Amino acid sequence: MPGQADGQPVGYGPRGPADDHTFAMLSYLLSIVAGLLAPLVIYLIKMNESGYVRYHAAQALNLGITALVYTFGSFMAALFLGVLTKGAGFLLIFPLILVIGVGELVFLILGAVAANRGELYRVPTVACLPMVH
Repeated sequence: MPGQADGQPVGYGPRGPADDHTFAMLSYLLSIVAGLLAPLVIYLIKMNESGYVRYHAAQALNLGITALVYTFGSFMAALFLGVLTKGAGFLLIFPLILVIGVGELVFLILGAVAANRGELYRVPTVACLPMVH
């Protein structure tokens, strides 16, 4: 039958690199909307199918976890300074969380663009601690 390869039904079979590029890009872009859940789901589903998607999903997941840790640490530091300075330290939390959020957004966009181009983008270690491989 035309369109069949190796006895598989039409529409099934090995996917091309465009599919991997799309999933790798989505692991970054969906992080903006769904947080840690999107790259975690993509990582768990694609980890054994594509090393390329696994790499990018791990990068997005590491970036999200690192941003969460930095946000929690900033909150705790601002809370501690707020108690010591009778409330003035609480003013620190807003600029810190803003910087963390903007930094995460910038690296997510850079990673998504690189993933769509087929490049292995590595987020700097300061912004993305390597926890998931």
